[in-house]
Amino acid sequence: MPRAFLLRHRPLCVFGLALLAAASAHAQFDPAKAWVEPPAIAARFPDPPVSYATPGFREGRTDFASHAEVQAFLKELARQSPHVRVERLGVSQQGREMSVVLLADEGRIDPARPTVMVIGQQHGNEPAGGEAVLALAQQFAGEPGAALLKKVNLVLVPRGNPDGAEQFTRVTANGIDVNRDHLLLRTPEARALAAATLRYKPQVVLDLHEFTVGGRWIEKFGAVMKYDGLLQPATVGNLDAAIAASAQRDYVDAVQAAFTQAGLEGFKYHTTSGGKADDRSVSMGGVQPDTGRNVSALHQAVSLLLEVRGVGLGRAHFARRVHTQVLAATTVIETAAKQGPALVQLTAQAGQRASAEACHGDVVVEAWQTPARQRLDFLDAKTGEDKPVDVDWRAAEPLKIANARPRPCGYLLAASESVAVQRLQMLGVRVERIGNAAPWPVERYEVLSQNDGRRQDARGAIEDGEAVRVFRVRLRPGRAVVPPGSFYVPLAQPLSPLVSAALEPDSQNSYAANRLLEIGGDKLLRVPGPAPAGVVSPPGPVSSAGAGH
Repeated sequence: MPRAFLLRHRPLCVFGLALLAAASAHAQFDPAKAWVEPPAIAARFPDPPVSYATPGFREGRTDFASHAEVQAFLKELARQSPHVRVERLGVSQQGREMSVVLLADEGRIDPARPTVMVIGQQHGNEPAGGEAVLALAQQFAGEPGAALLKKVNLVLVPRGNPDGAEQFTRVTANGIDVNRDHLLLRTPEARALAAATLRYKPQVVLDLHEFTVGGRWIEKFGAVMKYDGLLQPATVGNLDAAIAASAQRDYVDAVQAAFTQAGLEGFKYHTTSGGKADDRSVSMGGVQPDTGRNVSALHQAVSLLLEVRGVGLGRAHFARRVHTQVLAATTVIETAAKQGPALVQLTAQAGQRASAEACHGDVVVEAWQTPARQRLDFLDAKTGEDKPVDVDWRAAEPLKIANARPRPCGYLLAASESVAVQRLQMLGVRVERIGNAAPWPVERYEVLSQNDGRRQDARGAIEDGEAVRVFRVRLRPGRAVVPPGSFYVPLAQPLSPLVSAALEPDSQNSYAANRLLEIGGDKLLRVPGPAPAGVVSPPGPVSSAGAGH
């Protein structure tokens, strides 16, 4: 159905050259830096039998859509369709507006219907995702696509990194990868996406990216990537089992089937390190609570990553890259619409289970990929012929649990730790304020060692210029008189997996490891039992003093 739908779809609005030219301020893409595939390889990836009328497909174009063109396109789409609202999420580091496109029946979000959030171009040099989101907005703004809005709400973010998109760079203006910043929230871009998640509470999140085609694959295997699309659901510690099962069974499998029907080839997402020709291991996507995919799942949403064959190719196969993403996103949206209230119930029940687990069982503090072997299908870099390769494989399923400990009832933070409290509140975490001094049963973190290190992901060290503190700790039970003004973060809430990800100090993504929180001097304590009665209350907004941490 998705492919037929796309083939018969007529765009609601087709922009004239004058409008686009007036809005254009070309992204800084250099075609001379693109890798040119040998003809035998290029021939294996013909254009799809569908065309798009979005800015990146303007006739004669040699670059990608500028920020001004994207904004003009969205403004015109909202003018033409009663189902479309365009709102401002925030502003990037260089002052570019971050827009969200809301598509709902008659423009009204209905919380009884499932909400699907699609995010494009968190990495600025991966333009197909941003273009695909524009195509989706156009597709569902008019008939027949708008008919589905009676069953589902759409929240579309064309560019999660508008500065990177304009400069054609992976990272944000301050050098931080926004897709490794969804727990720490050091960038305004990640904060804007967190605000959208908090405001619209999506049941499904789809994150659109592109993967490297040649480069490191040629260096290591003499081969280039063959797959059109690579998919991975959330893979992270403390993930709800029912959410994980639905992501694979109802969504990943459906998208893979749609790919096969459309003559596209898909597989599990995988990558390899750059600049290390002797490291021939291949890894599935990350298992840390830092990416949009994993953090969204800890928000109790079905969360998926889609990467398509694109980085390094310039504009080659751009229609096929965008089409692959539009097809996948359409399948995801149709699946959510079909599930309807059952999907809303699924995610609500996941939050209820997370709340009920406070004080019980174990919490995963640190997890990594599991070593295995895997056969992958490549193309020979010279001949274009199929080239299967058996590789050392780092599987994201099942997880290899490196560190776990009993789950507390909550955490205590000193009044001085307002930066950490602010970040938790930005994520939607409930934080309570202590009004009266009282003795609490606590567990203190005894620091056995502390060193400097780097955060790691599936590709190796995360290059954001920031060293992390690597702690080795043990728990020491005791009691503490907690003064008024301190903060209590209970785990009896739906977002408790995010709380532990942020506050257990001996993981690479914790607030303590990343210097957003101190743990000495009783500034961070675990609470192994119920809070004393009558000493806590919900706080108002915390002062932004010290937000430069």
